[in-house]
Amino acid sequence: MVADPRNDPGWCSKVESVEPAGERRWMVTHKPVPLRPPMELTLRQLDVQPPSRLTLREEDDASIFDVEYRLEPSETGTRFTQISEFEWKKLPRVLHRTFARGVRRDMRGQLQAMKRLLER
Repeated sequence: MVADPRNDPGWCSKVESVEPAGERRWMVTHKPVPLRPPMELTLRQLDVQPPSRLTLREEDDASIFDVEYRLEPSETGTRFTQISEFEWKKLPRVLHRTFARGVRRDMRGQLQAMKRLLER
């Protein structure tokens, strides 16, 4: 599900489309929000170790996100972990904390949507 970025629109409500842009690279278009046009970002798979680890870099004009997904066996099934680090390119420092809360909220929502999709 996560290793193929073309699945992103199914569990990430912000993603409108994902198009291949080279080897292990994609162009991701986010849906427009009020007063702003659709946003495009590049997505690169940095490291792929099926089935246990995937690392990605997402970059647009405003930010860089480094994301790692891990799958590990557990006593009750499989543990899925997402680790995300991000930095702002243009955002004034005084707004970093506020925007970081929004990013964490969005990530929780995406993981919940993925869980619902997988459990169907």
